[in-house]
Amino acid sequence: MTAQLDLATVLLLHKSSFLIGAFCFLYARWQSPRDEGLGILASGFLFLALASTLAGYGEQKLLPAHLWTLSSFTLGIGGYALFWIGVRRLSAGRRRSADWLALCVPVTGALIGLATHFHVVNTVRASVFNATAFLFLAASAFAIISDRSREPLPARAMLAAAMTVGANLCLAVVIGLVKPGIIPVTTTYAFFLSIICHFAIALFALVLVKERAEAELRRSADTDALTGAGNRRWFLAQLPKSNWHGDCLIVMDLDFFKRINDRYGHHTGDQVLMAFAELARKNLRKGDCFARLGGEEFGLYLPLTSEERAQAIAERLRRAVEELRIISRGEQVALTVSMGLAVANGQERSWEELFNSADAALYEAKRHGRNRITLSTSSTVTISKPIAPPLSRAG
Repeated sequence: MTAQLDLATVLLLHKSSFLIGAFCFLYARWQSPRDEGLGILASGFLFLALASTLAGYGEQKLLPAHLWTLSSFTLGIGGYALFWIGVRRLSAGRRRSADWLALCVPVTGALIGLATHFHVVNTVRASVFNATAFLFLAASAFAIISDRSREPLPARAMLAAAMTVGANLCLAVVIGLVKPGIIPVTTTYAFFLSIICHFAIALFALVLVKERAEAELRRSADTDALTGAGNRRWFLAQLPKSNWHGDCLIVMDLDFFKRINDRYGHHTGDQVLMAFAELARKNLRKGDCFARLGGEEFGLYLPLTSEERAQAIAERLRRAVEELRIISRGEQVALTVSMGLAVANGQERSWEELFNSADAALYEAKRHGRNRITLSTSSTVTISKPIAPPLSRAG
């Protein structure tokens, strides 16, 4: 490979890989304007392309050595600094003003170069440049992986791997310059391999953006827009297709919700729904499925939960709702909830039967005064002990 490609040719391909990557980032930025970091990534690759261009002109003796060495060094380090900033924003999806301090690295390098002229010594300049590139690429790979728990997208692993390979190539160049003969990789061959890494980084960054957009669409399709809870479609998809013996289903309905809307307005009604959904999420266990089924009706699926445990969970939630107060027009809006609880005994042929049992129990809870939990088991409905409603009712 090295016999067929000289350094000038590789530098041309090197520059081209940065330009193509920059255009890919700009296109993705145009398609996904909300994705932070794509524009900065494009700027970083353009800086690196310009640095590579100046280095190519320098190798062809078209520019004075003192000019192209310092300018290509500074632009290259600046490009990697911008690349790191862009990766951080793309990975986290938010802006961090402190990241811009990374640009102090190329500025400091340029000032040191003006003072010491280290950049005119090829081995020193190349060693410092590749060592800095190694640090920025390694830090970028770490940023991608560290955010994986928050956003577990498959493309993250491949993107981090491409950056890690690129970082190791830079490290190999440094070792080869400092200790020749230790690593059997020439500078020309390392540059050629880095071209593949640049294409891989651009490719997997675009895949990451695509996967993020698809995940957002799935969340939108499965999430109730007002409360942020799952919707009916999502809720039904969480229910097991078989072997639901020992599971519990609770159907909940906010009491006198229409009166709240009529007295305080729909804006307050929306506040009530959001507050209830947030309260429910805080009072549930990991693994419980909670969703808004429609209107003021909500569903709760409790896998592998005994009747006593399910009643305790429902009662804790009922009491928390009873203590919840929402301020509207200077008045406190009191809220209560009625619940119908059905326990799967293994005889149900479908979830529809269990839903019907829970709905029947909910109807009984509302018929007997609301603000209570009613248990349904198979064909029987057990009415919970009457609970006195709060003194201040909203309608």
